[in-house]
Amino acid sequence: MTRRSTPAKSAAPLASDAMQDAAAGVKSAVRVMQVFEFFDKLQRDARVSELVEYLGFPQSSTSALLKSLVQTGYLEYLPSTRSYIPTPRVALLGSWIGGSPIRDGSVGRLMDELSAETGETIVLACSNGIYAKYIHVVEATNLMRMHVPIGSQRFLAWSAVGIPLIGDMSDDEIRLLVKRTNAETPSRHKAVDVNQTLAYVEQFRKRGYFFSPGLVTPGAGMICMRLPANASTSDRPLAIGIGGLRETIEKQQARFARLLRDAIARYIGPEPVKPAPGKKR
Repeated sequence: MTRRSTPAKSAAPLASDAMQDAAAGVKSAVRVMQVFEFFDKLQRDARVSELVEYLGFPQSSTSALLKSLVQTGYLEYLPSTRSYIPTPRVALLGSWIGGSPIRDGSVGRLMDELSAETGETIVLACSNGIYAKYIHVVEATNLMRMHVPIGSQRFLAWSAVGIPLIGDMSDDEIRLLVKRTNAETPSRHKAVDVNQTLAYVEQFRKRGYFFSPGLVTPGAGMICMRLPANASTSDRPLAIGIGGLRETIEKQQARFARLLRDAIARYIGPEPVKPAPGKKR
């Protein structure tokens, strides 16, 4: 007796589902690239409605896509204008292609040199709303290392990388930033002390760098400087820092500050100009 084989009924639907998933993934990837190409042509911030009109995407999916790109650090949302703009992390993706210090690899080489000289964690950050976001990290080579994943966020008003990024804001602008930070922060987080933030900013303005005595992570320390404006084709400032155990960073504070200044001058341009104390706009 010959047994007839029965075709598997689930094979076709499964294959169809996989193809649909793949098609959806490709569609999303294409849309991301179209968003970046749109900003490249526009060269300014844009509202959701502008992208919807220009690209022809549905309003709801466009909003969701832009929010995802903000969460991953590729776009920044500007509440004052309800618009979006790419962050320097986008430029960093093509750091090997040529152009600005980010594009021609100067910032990457600067970070590699600092890593070799110190053995500590080297971070690069930009502003993203009320946060400073790490857009590039060179992991420490020593045994006692501080691990900082790319994409991590810290408060602009309360972090090693944040203080240099707000150093040229007026005191009134900083007060507004702290107020917004406390308003948008979950209650489980301790409120940012505006007077202490202003004191930290004053330290940065006088020294040209900021040393964080474990503001975010107890037992950790970081020394940071702001990069010159020509470090990026974007008008968004960048901060670079050396982080590790607080005791080590504190002991090496003067040396690390000197290494940062020298490396920035050689790879990017002149020594960073310290903002005038109490600068107002």
